[in-house]
Amino acid sequence: MKNIIFAIIIAATACNSNIKTSQPDTKAERQKKKQNIEIKVTADKKKTITIDEDVVFKYKIKKTSNPDSTKVSVGFLSYKTFKNDEAIIWNSGDSNPGKTKINLTFYWGDTLALSKTMNFELLSDIQPQKLSFKVLNKWAHNVKAYTQGLEFSDGFLYEGTGNYGESMLYKIDLDNNEIVQSINLSKELFGEGITIINDKIYQLTWRSNIGYVYEKESLKKLYDFNYPTEGWGLTNNGSELIMSDGSEHIYFLDTEFIQETKKLQVYDNNGPVKHLNELEYINGVIYANIYGSESIVAFDAESGKVLKYINLSGMLDKSKVKTPIDVLNGIAFDKQKNRLIVTGKWWPYFYEIELVASTSLSNL
Repeated sequence: MKNIIFAIIIAATACNSNIKTSQPDTKAERQKKKQNIEIKVTADKKKTITIDEDVVFKYKIKKTSNPDSTKVSVGFLSYKTFKNDEAIIWNSGDSNPGKTKINLTFYWGDTLALSKTMNFELLSDIQPQKLSFKVLNKWAHNVKAYTQGLEFSDGFLYEGTGNYGESMLYKIDLDNNEIVQSINLSKELFGEGITIINDKIYQLTWRSNIGYVYEKESLKKLYDFNYPTEGWGLTNNGSELIMSDGSEHIYFLDTEFIQETKKLQVYDNNGPVKHLNELEYINGVIYANIYGSESIVAFDAESGKVLKYINLSGMLDKSKVKTPIDVLNGIAFDKQKNRLIVTGKWWPYFYEIELVASTSLSNL
C-alpha cells in the first residue's frame, strides 16, 4: 500500500514539473515592448472644435498587433473604452470650453498600455445674448476711490480700492450716502477684489500674492493668506471663493486653506475672453468686468461658457466730468432690494441699472 502511495506522489511531482507557470512581465520587459510599438494617431477635426461636435480618431500600429481596447480620457474624466474593431469617436458635449488635452490609452492585455496625447481648444456652443442697460438710480461715489471690489452684505455696500499708498476698504450706507467705516492697507500694497462669506471679508492684492481676511462687523484684520497668481477680482458662491487674475482663467478656492478646488476657462463661441477683472456671483452666473472696456461678460459658473455680453457704453457722460476718471469697474448685487449696482475707478457715481435687450456691441 505504501509503495502505491509513493508511486502516486512521484507521478504527481513529475506532472507538476512539466507545468509552466505564467509570470507577469517585469517593468523592464514592459518598457522594451513599448519601445517596439509605433502608434500614429490622427483626428478628423482641426485643433479647434465647438462643444458637442464628434471627433473621430484614427490610428496606425506598427511592429505589433492591434490593441485589445482603447480608452479616451479628457482631464480626469474617462469617457469610453473602445474595442479594436470599433471606430474611436469622442463626443465633446460633456466638456467645458478651453484648451484641453485628450488622451488615448491603448491596451494589450492586462499588462501593456501606451498613451498618446492630443491638444485641442474647445469653443462654447452657446451664442451669447447681447444686452444694454437702463439707469434706474444713481448716488455720489468718492472720486478718489480707485474701485477694485464691490459687494453688498446686510444692507451695506463694501468697497475695496487700489493704488499704492491709497488702497482702502470701505463700509458704505449707500442710501444715506455715508461711509460708515474704513481702513487703510499698507502703502506697499495695491488693493484688489473683495468678497464676503461667513461674516468674513476677503481682500486680494495685485502683485504681492497675498490676501487678507477681516471680521466683517469691525473690519479688524484676522489673518492673511497666499496665492500663486496675480489677484484681480473676487466673489463667492456661498461655499467657495472665486478669483480672477486678469486672464480668461477663473479659480475656485476653499475658504479655510485658500487652496484651489477647481479652475474654469471663460470662452464664448469664438474663443477665450481675457482681462477678466471684478467679479459678482448672481444665481449661478458670474458677472465680470472686462478690463479696459465698458462691457461686462456673464458666464456660467459651472462651465465657463459665456451667456451674455452687457454693453455699458455711454452710462457716464465723460464730457461733463472734471476730475480724473479711469475704466469701468465694480459690480454688486443687492439681494435684499434686488438691485444691480455698478461704478468705475474714480467715477463720480454709483449706478443702479436694469439690463435690457441690445442689438449691437460696438465696443467688443
